[in-house]
Parts: sequence; C-alpha cells; structure tokens
Amino acid sequence: MKRFLSLQCRDIVIVVSLTMFMVQLDASVLLIALPDIGRSFGVPTISLSLAVTLYLTMIVAFLPLSGWAADRFGPRRVMCIAMIGFATSSLLCALAQGYWQFIAFRALMGICASLLTPVGRLIMLKQVGKGELVDALAITAMPMLVAPTLGPSIGGLIVDLGRWEYIFLLNIPVALALLLVTLWRIEEVPRDPGRTLDWIGALLLAAASITMLAGIDGLAGGFTDPRPWMLILAGLLLCGLTWRHLTRHPGPIVTLSALRIPAFRTTVLGAGAAIRLPARAMLFVLPLMFQGAFGFGPFVAGLLLMALNGGDLVSKPFVVRAYGRYGFRETIAAFSLLGLAALMVVAVAGRWDAVVSVILVSLFLCGVARSVVFTGMASLTFTALPAPEMSSGNVVANISMQLFNALAVSLTAFILSMSSWAHGHAEPALIDYQIALGAVALVGLLSTLALWRQLPRQLDDIHADEVA
Repeated sequence: MKRFLSLQCRDIVIVVSLTMFMVQLDASVLLIALPDIGRSFGVPTISLSLAVTLYLTMIVAFLPLSGWAADRFGPRRVMCIAMIGFATSSLLCALAQGYWQFIAFRALMGICASLLTPVGRLIMLKQVGKGELVDALAITAMPMLVAPTLGPSIGGLIVDLGRWEYIFLLNIPVALALLLVTLWRIEEVPRDPGRTLDWIGALLLAAASITMLAGIDGLAGGFTDPRPWMLILAGLLLCGLTWRHLTRHPGPIVTLSALRIPAFRTTVLGAGAAIRLPARAMLFVLPLMFQGAFGFGPFVAGLLLMALNGGDLVSKPFVVRAYGRYGFRETIAAFSLLGLAALMVVAVAGRWDAVVSVILVSLFLCGVARSVVFTGMASLTFTALPAPEMSSGNVVANISMQLFNALAVSLTAFILSMSSWAHGHAEPALIDYQIALGAVALVGLLSTLALWRQLPRQLDDIHADEVA
C-alpha cells in the first residue's frame, strides 16, 4: 500500500478499510455469542434471531438515505456521527438489562452501520484519483473477507474467557480511534444542500422492510399467535404501496428500472437470489448447532467456522479462471450442488467419531462453493446492467442482498422453532438443526435447477441492453 498509494489516499483507505472491518466483525462475532446472550436474558436462543434480522433490516431501511445524507450534510460529518452512534449503541447493547432493550439497541447499531460503509466508500470515490482507485478498492475489499474469517474465533474466545458483553465493548475504542483519525486526516467533501429527498419513498421502504421481516421472524414463536400474521399482511400491503410509489415518483428514493433487465432481475429477486439462501442460513445455524447439539465450546465452534471462510478466501483467485475453462453455467451448478452436499455432511457429522475432521473438510468445501456461486451471481448482476443503470442497480442489488440475508435467518429460525415444538424440545436438538439445514438445502437445490435454464453458458453471452 505504501508503494502504490499517495499519502492522502492511504489515509482514506485505512479509515474505510478499518470501518468495514469493524462492521463486518461485529456481525460475525455476535452469532457465536447468541446462546450465552439467550441464557443471560432468560430467553430461547432462537428468539435472538430478531437481533440479527433487525440489524440487517435497519441497514436495508436506511441504506437509501446514506447518499442523500452525505450530499446534504457532508460525507465526513455523516461518517463521524455514525461512528459515534455505533460506539454508543455498542455500549448500550453491553449494558442492556433485558431482551427488548437489547433488540432496540441492536436496531440502533444497524442504523449507524447503514451509514458507515456506503458513506466511507463515497469519500474514497470522491477523493481518490482514478489512477489509484483500483488499488484502493482492492484493498478495502479485503475486510469483507477477513472479518468473517476471524470473527467467529474471536467471538468464541471472548465468550470463553470473559462475557458476551465484551464483544460490544470492543467496538468502542475502535470506533473512537477511527473517529479521531477521520477528523484529523480526512478532508471534507463539498456538500450539495439543495439535493431533495423522497421522504415518502424512504418511509414506505423502511416500514415495508421492518414490518415484513418482523412478521416472518415472529412466526418462530408459533402459528397460533395472530400478531406475526398481521405484521406479514401489513408488510405485503406496504410492499405494494412502496412499489407503486417508486414506479410513479419522478425522483424516487430507489429507482427500479434495472429490474426490467431479465438477468439482473434473476439475481436480485429470482433463483439467483434464492440460491444464496443456504449459505446465508448456515452462518446462523452452524454456530448454534456446534454448541447446542455437538457440545463444542464457543471458541472451538468459532475455530471450526474459520474453515468455511478459509475455503472462500483460498478459492477467490481461481473462480474467474474456472468460469472460463468449464463454462459459467456448468461451474455455478456444479459448485452449488457440491456446497449443498457438503452442508448435509456437516448436518449428519455429529453421528460420526471423526466429527472434527469431517466438519473441517466439509466446511472448507462449503466455503469454496459459496465463493464460486456468490462471485458468479455478483458478476452476472453487474454484467447485465448498462452504464446508465449502474448506480441505481447497485443500490437495488445491495438492498436485495441484505433483505435475503435477513430472510434466510428468519426462515431458518422459524423452521428450527417449528421442529423443536413438534419434537417437544425446549431448545433445538440435533434433529431440529438437521431438518432446518435440510430445508434450506432443498431451497438451494430447487434454485440451482431453476437457474440452469436461465444462466448463460458464458458471461460474454449477456448483453446489457436486453430488457423484458
């Protein structure tokens, strides 16, 4: 970095990279601590899925506001306020005295996180010259891979040696240090105070996202409670109103015109989005299964999950080469099926004596498969977009990714809860985790079969001007 980047660019890259690392690390560390948090608040572990989904939902709800806020108030100012908010909400999570307090503070953390990453990237895009931008983007992409790799083991070590509250207290010195460096080394970008905001669209999008996912997550408590069903119905109505508003407003908070492109629509709403659900769901299920069903401690569970992200990291340099050699469609299908098979091996590995070695190899293969599939879907998403649709398409793709992340957690929690209830378990047992993983694997299998006819043989076969 010292050799290729100027001093100003290096400062910006350091701040943006560490900010992304902090946000990603917080998300991956928390999953290992959920059983301990549940015991601390006296609630079932599955009920804490809301702490995960609500965090992701708030990122979705406030993501479209980040660009407007950065232009209206200045990106450096917004980023500093978000850092202070992230540190404050982390402290509040550590001090929470009850379940609903904790959930509320996690929602606040999600709002702050929704501003940190996109606004930091905006600062980099506006202040880094074109000659250095490619290197800067490559460097800032690394935290998105490294943080999930280290997060589970760090979280497990903290929980084993201390208390789950320390996970949130760890964010405070990091956020404050980043705040000081940002104020000292990052220049302010000129503001655009005249930029208007589609407030109605922003409120509708936020309300629809929160209501729908809260209803789905609430089903984990059982079918008989009418409140989740009422939330889902209200969410569907709000989704309809949001779609109507966004397609008719002259300057909507999110432009949906990119959805007219078939390949793009497939990757953000269709089988191309659903094929990623198993990989998202396993990040929620596996830490719980390793501790609750296999009897591993938090640190060991975290170390096992490093194999998953290690497979992702190791395979990155070879993914594009595989597409070119074996064909894009064939490679996606083959590795998707490989990942699903490896996931099911993990699900039944608790019955074998060589459980640790089997899990490590299977998780590594899951990571490799996830890398190939996710990279392919991301490549298809943006290859399909013509230049005029790139900006709006990027926003829609990011919203879709976070929504499907939250949806994967909510649906998996629901399946776990229903299976536990059917088997008379107060907390999920091994059979319940196996049923949940089997269900999401079935979703992945059906999505793979559906995609076979929709994927091109090669990415070059996609033309960005194709619309429905």
